[in-house]
Amino acid sequence: MGVVFVFRIALRPSSALVLTNFTGSIAMSVTLGILGTVDSELARRIHDSRGPKPMSVTPLTLGGKVLWGGRHIIAPGEAVQFRVSALGDVGVKLLDALDRINEVGLFGVNARVEVLGAEVVRLGELFSPGPSSFGVEFLSPIRFARRRTMRRRRVKYEFCPNIENIIKSTLNYWLRTIGDGEFRDWPRLLRWVYNYVYTRDIYGRVVSTKLPNSDQPQLGFIGRAEYEIRSKREGRIRQFWALMRLAELMNTGTTRSIGFGHIKITSTKTKQAPRQ
Repeated sequence: MGVVFVFRIALRPSSALVLTNFTGSIAMSVTLGILGTVDSELARRIHDSRGPKPMSVTPLTLGGKVLWGGRHIIAPGEAVQFRVSALGDVGVKLLDALDRINEVGLFGVNARVEVLGAEVVRLGELFSPGPSSFGVEFLSPIRFARRRTMRRRRVKYEFCPNIENIIKSTLNYWLRTIGDGEFRDWPRLLRWVYNYVYTRDIYGRVVSTKLPNSDQPQLGFIGRAEYEIRSKREGRIRQFWALMRLAELMNTGTTRSIGFGHIKITSTKTKQAPRQ
């Protein structure tokens, strides 16, 4: 079974920077630029791909605050951080690239690159039991594309972070990028989730952000939800938690690769909402 490489990266600009709106696209642009120093063709293919990508980033963070909207001034030498998660060979290439590079360009400003941490997670390790009650913090806007039943030009989104949406989105990503070896009976798994995993609480709001070079508002849910598993089937529970842990590593929902659907799994005892 494969692996996920997880990198925590800091950028320290040499001059002041102003960052606005959704910064996940900036993190992805920087990451593809770094990857391109060792394999420009791979970086181009990932950029151009219309399907699920083998790599995802989080939006930039400043002082622990996720920069998904608004306007933020970054002082010279101040660190903005982000996470990159990459599957298999892409992670190996990115590891090589990060070992070679010291600086990148960011809106015409040189920024020092620092690798704060690197971890290799084996996919098999994700299949272990988890708590029957847990919370999820939605740290960047999350949304789910609705399947078309008639011809339409624009994507239509759903913003409710119910557990069925999260699992269906993550399962689809797993099947398309990793394979169906562990989920050959995936329709039965979805039926089990629908019947035995409950949404106990949701609080938050739908927010609006914008992507670079676009005036179209991008909506998504920010907040927190709590869930409960009411089943003792160990096999299903292990599959469920493998998907939840992958969602935490790679994001979930639509536009996950550039940082939408960045989540954190927490204890249900934690009641503090994510910082906005």
